[in-house]
Amino acid sequence: MKTSIFAVIILFAGMQGAIAEVCEEKFIRLMTDRTTNEPTKIFVTQEIKGGAKTVNWNYQDGKGNWLTEMVEPASAQWSMGLDNVLYSSADKGKTWTKVRDMDAQNDAHQKSLDERAATIENAVCKEADIDSVIYETVEADYKMLGSFEADIHDKFWVNPSSGYVSRLETTMKNTAFESFIVQVLEPAPNFVFPVPK
Repeated sequence: MKTSIFAVIILFAGMQGAIAEVCEEKFIRLMTDRTTNEPTKIFVTQEIKGGAKTVNWNYQDGKGNWLTEMVEPASAQWSMGLDNVLYSSADKGKTWTKVRDMDAQNDAHQKSLDERAATIENAVCKEADIDSVIYETVEADYKMLGSFEADIHDKFWVNPSSGYVSRLETTMKNTAFESFIVQVLEPAPNFVFPVPK
């Protein structure tokens, strides 16, 4: 009898380890595949400890182009990365000024994400209800390495039927800086980038 109970305990412990491993793998997939592959609009709220709160819309076309439309502060400049050129607008997108050419950084960005993935700890997968929709939540801690080092906690809300990430919360801390960012994502198939002029 004792042998059977011990075997069940060992089996349960093994199952718990397998569940944790699957959750960590899921987090790694979500974290390292952040670049949207389809047109997306993201409502972004960032709060910096001891600093101002910023709110913006960020649009991405899934091909590396993006546009940030500032909501708060309303007077802040908009910015756009289009065909590896950085632009800014001081009149809410009516006219655009070229700031500089940008290097394509896809490989460097992906390498950075892969390095962060190697530091992941404390992965947890649960469920959460948002507006009567049950989402799978996937969260974990990891480290940002390089010239700006920080401890980061990400929490993804994933629609289990589609796999779409509808919400992402990020807490970032180091010795001199702490921020909390909420991103609410939705498809934007009809978004068209402005023509800089």
